[in-house]
Amino acid sequence: MIQSSRLPSLLLSAWFALPFVAGPLLPGSLRAAEEKKIQFPAASQHAVVKQRVGLTDVEVDYSRPNKNDREIFGGLVPYGKLWRTGANAVTKIKFSDAVTLGGKEIPAGEYALFTIPTANEWTIIVSKDAKVQSTADYKPENDAVRLTAKPEPIPITIETFTIALADVKGASATLNFLWDKTRVPVKLTTDDVEQVSKQLDAAVSATTPLDPRTAYQAAAFYYDNNKDMKQAAKWIDQALEKNPDAYFMHYKKAQIEAKLGNKKEATASAQKAIDILKKDKAPDESAIKNAQQIIDSSQ
Repeated sequence: MIQSSRLPSLLLSAWFALPFVAGPLLPGSLRAAEEKKIQFPAASQHAVVKQRVGLTDVEVDYSRPNKNDREIFGGLVPYGKLWRTGANAVTKIKFSDAVTLGGKEIPAGEYALFTIPTANEWTIIVSKDAKVQSTADYKPENDAVRLTAKPEPIPITIETFTIALADVKGASATLNFLWDKTRVPVKLTTDDVEQVSKQLDAAVSATTPLDPRTAYQAAAFYYDNNKDMKQAAKWIDQALEKNPDAYFMHYKKAQIEAKLGNKKEATASAQKAIDILKKDKAPDESAIKNAQQIIDSSQ
């Protein structure tokens, strides 16, 4: 039997305990509905573009609005006004090393990317303030560079705004802005070719030969960048000494010899590449065709 003097304290304890007991007693479906957040697809989807140009990593972070039967440039995107170059937030661009964009040098780092479109010319602004949230926060004094680019008409309609890096060759690429029937190309280059060239120039004068893999890469680099083909031929021969059954090395030698004008040597190397390829159970027909083209052009 509970003594009457203890009854109020027990009732008080039970009262304060009720919320903690009632929580777990809620129906499971009700708790799940409270805990689960419903997610909806964004009207302008977020995108991140990553591309290596030479030895430099380029990254663009932006959102992609759709045309949706609207007039875009001169309409949805007014002419002559600052644009965040996408939707939802200011577009960001990042470079792992220094680049040249539209003829303007930009140090490595992360930047905000604004544009001012007009019918005949776009102003592209790379801002040092990468944390800026909107065009209202933009300050000209934070500009890293300003450059201009010419819009070009294209024969197809691009429904979704697109920023892309195309024509990636060696240490250069084209940064394209595409939407509706407009393309705005901007040339992007790095000094990676120059940097690698300096290292290889030092390797030429060194007495220690390159290892076979590096020798092949050096030969390919010289070939791709139209440098000293005689030195490229020496490197590819050095690589082949340790890799006589590597068809791709024989193919590279054929390319180098063809550029040197040595048709006989080019034909022999291309044929060697074909012979090696045909030994495979599933020969790479595309590689065989490429080697055969060198033979045909050397006749």
